[in-house]
Amino acid sequence: MNKIISILLFVFLFALYSCDEEDQVYPEIETLEIIPTSAANFLVKGNVIATGNSLVLEYGFAYSLSPIPDIYQGSKAVVGNSATVGPFEKSISLEFPGGVPIGYSIFVRAYLTNQKGTVYGEVKEFAVPPLTIASVAPIKAKTGDQITITGENFSINPDENVVKFNDIIAEILTTTATSLVVKVPAGILPPFYNATNNIFVITGGQTITATENFRLLPTVTDFSPKTGTFGTAITLSGSDFYPFATSIRIGGIEASATQVTDVSVTFTVPPTVTSANLAIQLISESDVINVPGVFTIAVPTITSITPLIGLGGTLVTITGTGFNVGDYIYSYNTVKFGTVTAEAFNSGLNEIMVFAPIGLPLGNYTISVFTGIHTATYGPQFTITKPTISSFSPTSGVPGTYVTITGTNFGLFDEQNSVLFGTALVDIYSWNETSITVYIPIGTNSGSVKITVNASGQSVTSTGNYNIL
Repeated sequence: MNKIISILLFVFLFALYSCDEEDQVYPEIETLEIIPTSAANFLVKGNVIATGNSLVLEYGFAYSLSPIPDIYQGSKAVVGNSATVGPFEKSISLEFPGGVPIGYSIFVRAYLTNQKGTVYGEVKEFAVPPLTIASVAPIKAKTGDQITITGENFSINPDENVVKFNDIIAEILTTTATSLVVKVPAGILPPFYNATNNIFVITGGQTITATENFRLLPTVTDFSPKTGTFGTAITLSGSDFYPFATSIRIGGIEASATQVTDVSVTFTVPPTVTSANLAIQLISESDVINVPGVFTIAVPTITSITPLIGLGGTLVTITGTGFNVGDYIYSYNTVKFGTVTAEAFNSGLNEIMVFAPIGLPLGNYTISVFTGIHTATYGPQFTITKPTISSFSPTSGVPGTYVTITGTNFGLFDEQNSVLFGTALVDIYSWNETSITVYIPIGTNSGSVKITVNASGQSVTSTGNYNIL
């Protein structure tokens, strides 16, 4: 009986010992290959040789800047918690505080953790690919425009790249390993005093300057009014306008800004434009920005002419709208009586003063105003008439006497105007539309003579005689 009990005890202890030996089988894992994919990512491949007899809690890769990475002091990328024998891989994004300095290496090894502990594969080392920039285009653009940054080792995941204009983060629209397309953000340095912006690219903790010379261009969205005339104030609306970086062309003619803010530029239409439909351009340094749409010069109108009858040399006032803006002497308008050009006396947006041309024959003449672009005409015509003499006083006198001649349509005095007593030329003392005062020179021959007034190419002779005593 005791012998049987001893045999059974031996068998039990042998079985128990054999079971403990089996539980001591450890898992095995190996690190196979590291493939850098960008300055922010790398692909690691590993292989589970054996899972062991204990429950697997997780497996994956440990990595760090330290030559001996582990899951406690380094970073880890978990693949799963139910390992099977065979190969596995994981794409890892670099997440080191402060980034990875260019030229540094990353150390990686596979790991497997079960209920009894952790085993590691062989440590593999690789150098982080350097982030490089080849070009930025365009180097000048408006807020909201797209620019393309080309280079190498960008992450294909947009969230793993950062592009900054100075300190302002830009929206990344598309990304590949060799290019980033970004939108120019609002709020960067505007284009005054030729200011430029730095563009930085950050990928995988590496920071590189893409350019130090990006320049923001003004944005023009609209303008008003769309129609007007010479001297009309036009306001461009948009953003990033500054007085030291903007000038304007309208119809190819330079125009000076009268007011500039961050969101608007105001200028006036110059009198020297030569077409009815005018394209507007904003000039920022050497850049030309075309403003959408055209400004239209309205057709001028003549509403009245005063007077409508007179001699050559009569001062005529033309009122209306849309005349070209001149100054006190010079006029950008051309006024014609029929086909003969009149001399300008004064010119403004709504009023022109001219002298009726001297030497026009008697008759009716259509008055027209040419602004340099459009021509306006007036229906009622201007009549060139003769002067009339209604009386003179006194009716007789000795040489040295002053005589006042009364009448109509004498016009304004001109050096070519004259007054004759018979055939004797007398001195003119004063002259206006209805009255002329003359002086009979000493030595004038006595006699009964007719008085003749020569005014602006027209002549009239009195019906009565003046007696020179």
